[in-house]
Amino acid sequence: MSENILKVGKVLESWVTLDLSHKGKLDMKPSVSYVESSALSYPPTKNILSTLDGDELIKGLFVAYNLINGDDDETALRKADTIYTIDYVKSESDEYYPDEYCETCDGNGEVSCDMCDGLGYGDCGNCEGRGSEGCGECDGEGVDEDGDTCSYCEGDGSITCDDCEGDSTTDCTYCSGSGNQDCSECDGNGEVEGSIEKIDIEYGTIITQSTEMIEELNRRTNDRREEVIDGFNKWVDRYKNEILITDKIDDTIEYEYEWEVGDEEAKFENLRINKLGDYRVGRTGKITALTTR
Repeated sequence: MSENILKVGKVLESWVTLDLSHKGKLDMKPSVSYVESSALSYPPTKNILSTLDGDELIKGLFVAYNLINGDDDETALRKADTIYTIDYVKSESDEYYPDEYCETCDGNGEVSCDMCDGLGYGDCGNCEGRGSEGCGECDGEGVDEDGDTCSYCEGDGSITCDDCEGDSTTDCTYCSGSGNQDCSECDGNGEVEGSIEKIDIEYGTIITQSTEMIEELNRRTNDRREEVIDGFNKWVDRYKNEILITDKIDDTIEYEYEWEVGDEEAKFENLRINKLGDYRVGRTGKITALTTR
């Protein structure tokens, strides 16, 4: 397998070197991504890549990269002998949806009281809406024990209701006489909660031969006890010449506390060594992963 990978690497090296020569960029040190895109732009080398399995394809690209950058055959093969794949999820930005106008209460936060139909009052429960109640001194007879006119009710047999003071109505106890109650739809806020927070994310797989990159990842994530690394963009940029990024997808997910990371932080879902899965040359000319486990 090593011999085949070396052959592939040498073919790709020849083409990319010729490609750089045509562009007047022979002094340029191309990245692995450039080796990939250059090889895929030339039908003969693209056909070669399309016939390779995952290990051969990826390692062939890295061997070509190593050869172009001055390594001898043995060193180029040795460096590409161990390939690392890192699944990452990077937060891009948060998105907030504003609260929405409550249609139930027209944004007022209150609706008509159910108990009093919005009147704010109702028939006095003590006098049943009459405004008066039977005299307690004469039991409503209007006369006392001696047959004389009751001095308390002056012979009427009834007195003004203490609860409603003769008005026959009392304030609604449910709305305290306002005629309104808090809208149950918006809890009295006038707005329906619509501030669903979403987070834009990018996820994909970083492929690299750089042990330095992996060692730094382990070091910065406390030997993988922590799953989040800050300064993600700067960290990746330092190794940009030595990596391929496949399965790169932009997505939006509903906010969860577990994704509470900043613009330049990323969570690593997995770190695998020498488990490339199956890769193919996609229709767009990019290498895409069919399986990564």
